[in-house]
Amino acid sequence: MVPGTVSATYVKTSFPLHADRFVDITGKVVDTNGRPISGATVFVKGSTTSVGTDQSGIFRMNLPTGNETLVVSYVGYKSQEVAVDGRRELTVVLETSSDHLDEVVVIGYGTVRQRDLTGSVVSVKPEDIVANPVVNVMESLQGKIAGVDINRGSGAVGTNPNVLLRGTRSIYGDNSPLYIVDGVPASYDQINPSDIASIDVLKDASSTAIYGSAGANGVVIITTKKGQDGVSKVDFDSYYGFSGTPHFFKGMVGEEYITYLRERYRTINGQYPEDISDLLNVESLEAYNNNKWIDWIGEITNNSSTQEKYNLSFSTGIRKTKVYASFTYAKEGGLLTNENQGRAGVRLNLDHEVASWLKVGTNLNVNYTNRNARGNNIFTRSLAAYPLGDVYDEFGNVNIEYIAGEITPLGDQLPDQYANNTRSTFSNLNAYVELSPLTGLTFRSNVGATLNNSRNGVYIGRNASSNVASGYAAPLASIYNNFGYSYIWENVLTYNKRFNDAHDLTLTGITSWADNRSDNNNLLGQGQELDYYLFYNIGNGTEKQGLASAYEQKQRLSFAGRLNYSYLGKYLLTLTNRWDGVSHLAEGHKWSAFPAVAAAWRVSDEEFMSFSRSFLDDFKIRFGYGVTGNAGGMSAYASKTQAYTYQAVSLDGERVAHVQNLGTYSNPSITWERSHNRNIGVDLSLFNNRIGLAFESYNTDTKGLLFRRTLPITSAITAWGSPLSTWQNIGETNNRGIELSLRTVNIRNSQFEWESNFSFTKNKEKIVSLPDGDVIAQKLFEGEPINVHYDYKYLGIWSQAEEEEAAKYGSQPGGVKVATNEKFDEDGVSDNGVHPYTDTDRVILGTTNPNWLLGVNNTFKYKGFDMNVFTMIRWGQMIHSNLMGWYTTGDGGQPKGIDYWTPENEGAYYPRPGINNTTGISALRYVDGSFLKIKTITLGYSLPQRALDKVFTKRARIYATAYNPLVFTKEKALKGTDPETNGSDTFPLFASYVIGVNFSF
Repeated sequence: MVPGTVSATYVKTSFPLHADRFVDITGKVVDTNGRPISGATVFVKGSTTSVGTDQSGIFRMNLPTGNETLVVSYVGYKSQEVAVDGRRELTVVLETSSDHLDEVVVIGYGTVRQRDLTGSVVSVKPEDIVANPVVNVMESLQGKIAGVDINRGSGAVGTNPNVLLRGTRSIYGDNSPLYIVDGVPASYDQINPSDIASIDVLKDASSTAIYGSAGANGVVIITTKKGQDGVSKVDFDSYYGFSGTPHFFKGMVGEEYITYLRERYRTINGQYPEDISDLLNVESLEAYNNNKWIDWIGEITNNSSTQEKYNLSFSTGIRKTKVYASFTYAKEGGLLTNENQGRAGVRLNLDHEVASWLKVGTNLNVNYTNRNARGNNIFTRSLAAYPLGDVYDEFGNVNIEYIAGEITPLGDQLPDQYANNTRSTFSNLNAYVELSPLTGLTFRSNVGATLNNSRNGVYIGRNASSNVASGYAAPLASIYNNFGYSYIWENVLTYNKRFNDAHDLTLTGITSWADNRSDNNNLLGQGQELDYYLFYNIGNGTEKQGLASAYEQKQRLSFAGRLNYSYLGKYLLTLTNRWDGVSHLAEGHKWSAFPAVAAAWRVSDEEFMSFSRSFLDDFKIRFGYGVTGNAGGMSAYASKTQAYTYQAVSLDGERVAHVQNLGTYSNPSITWERSHNRNIGVDLSLFNNRIGLAFESYNTDTKGLLFRRTLPITSAITAWGSPLSTWQNIGETNNRGIELSLRTVNIRNSQFEWESNFSFTKNKEKIVSLPDGDVIAQKLFEGEPINVHYDYKYLGIWSQAEEEEAAKYGSQPGGVKVATNEKFDEDGVSDNGVHPYTDTDRVILGTTNPNWLLGVNNTFKYKGFDMNVFTMIRWGQMIHSNLMGWYTTGDGGQPKGIDYWTPENEGAYYPRPGINNTTGISALRYVDGSFLKIKTITLGYSLPQRALDKVFTKRARIYATAYNPLVFTKEKALKGTDPETNGSDTFPLFASYVIGVNFSF
């Protein structure tokens, strides 16, 4: 007998229960190589009885007669009908198939088979989402979807990644994609990854047009899990881990630091010091003699920080009711002491079939988050701190002045000296009713409500290390409360019809109404006398108090229609139009229509391609064009003239108690940005889906940019202290690129499987036109990308042989050599660029966005073992980092191991110690941030069926994952850092390691 069983608790049956007449059968489902297929579904034909296969491909059923017919199916394989014929043991062999093309893809207000897609849509399987344990679902997609750039700009706890789909289109407008969760707009960071059933990413205008202006920057559709008919299951997932070393410079200590001081002394005085006492004062000399060196980065880092998550879910399908419920708790410790975040969440999805023509359901998602953050400048302040002295006193308390004249960077860790606590509650409730009065006709009405309330409290004491806001002084306390409300009501009418076995038609009509409101207030008090109140007693402030509040409401009303047509499955057409109206645009300009058209041709089904059917599964060419709009990035009242109030203002030396001032000036013609999108795509599948390829080429022209323009002084309209600004539709951008997705099954046999996935993205954007030409102050240039770095260009370090030449530029040997631009005198005579450095020598250095992205995901399976290695490359991005400038050229706090210039080391990258030129510092801050990173490595093991039987478990897996373990930078100067943060020096990324388990009962 084939070993292993599946417990009968996973079987739903509609047969009469007469145990003495039932027959036990056991079977195994394998592929053509004899490899077990886990997760295959086995149905009894003509009934609702079903089971799933275990990790070894085993299933067991209890049948009334033993003469039934079983239907066995699994994604990517041909379904198989098997007659039992009285047998007690079965082996079912499934053949691979191009049936993956029949997989259902969510396209917005409906679904479509993969084979019938006309637009650019990528689907992500649930196993890819939870393969690596993360709290934020978008991090699990990093580098895995062509055209989607996801990067985490900070290693601070609770930081969400930056998500950009097909580049930047708008200068001031919103460039974020739209997130749809179970049919309604929502925030992805409030979704538990373990609750997700699928993710579908809509990239081109023909796919996103059904969402109108809201989907102008792409759409990410997240569908959560539901109960399944006849299957009751309990899942438990958990992981526990710890943080590793931050990807950040460490400061110089020991003889390296003394040597640096000696070189700085030589630069200033022309010779080395005679004695170390020329470098260190008496107290510092004593600390040096007692080897009291301080690794400040090590001191601020919490080496014992941990990460943990627990997720418990239950799903069932009883008669006509399906239930999915889950509870999750996650706690994450950060790099810094007292930096942490805790989150608890519950989800309940209910679906009930009232009658054959009526279904109802509801989804509830509630999350509570408690986050304690630290100051953003702690790492840089610690790097710059003097590295000699006593960090702690004899009782283990932090010394505020740890050596004469030096204040500790650990001030935030002192009792009651710093607090930054955010508590938030997110609640989302959706309900639907679905009617099917006629064959092919469905009407669905959805209503949803979301409440998102948060409170942020901050306290900065006298001895805290964090900076206070401009115009204030410590001690300072503040509380910010925000109450967000959103409501949505949508109605979808869908009609499906097939004619003459050749024509398939789907018509969809939609109405949508959305209301978003934000109500916030801010309280502030300075001069607190009692630290232990923290921010809980704002009235404790004795010097300066302030309060502010604001309210905003936006509404959107939309009507949309879509036609999907297919002839013989070979010729596909999609027509879409959506009419959007929003409240915050000017009267007479609130409404606009956004049409789209897409067509596809399945070349592989043509008769002239019959020669290729032995190896070609699918070959489809797609074409799409659409217009999208953007009205994001503006406040609800941006089309109106706005006034602001200020209290206790000093004007011309006189203190004025109350001042009202104009803000942005009204524009009665402000309207939509409009983007014209073109897309060409090719889908290819070969050798029974062993190779899959998708290629995309797109080009987007955005016109009528929402631009916040400064009015000329001659208009006589000015704001307080500066010219007034107004929103206008001026300017144009272009965004184009290519995407390539490749999936290969390299090896698949009864023992071993190796699958690879590649995603490549190359995007190029530029500003086509601006209203008044280049805007240097905002670093906006015609013909260049939107996000560029504009500053001095680093050329190297002046050598001793170039002393005379360096003097012409106001520099000297050991100073930074900077590129210069040609200047002309009054007579038009050029200086050939030979002059002391000035602002006019600044040039465009590069863009913050990479030239191209590559993600490589390899998955290996051997018996019960599985291994996943994900590698990502971001290439061609220019980063800006003060670490490379200010902290490598100052008089103290230099990073360990930097290569600085001396007369004996003229090939160095950094200038000579003691030469602190601001122009050189600016040039040093920019560097090519290209890198290759091993993002995740996961090794797992699933217990065999014989072991599962002993513990009454359907599935058990244990795994270990390493995050960010290895980073390789193109530029040597960046070694030891992680350029994924785009040069941000406030909070570095770090490696972490976790161990987790997955159980199913």
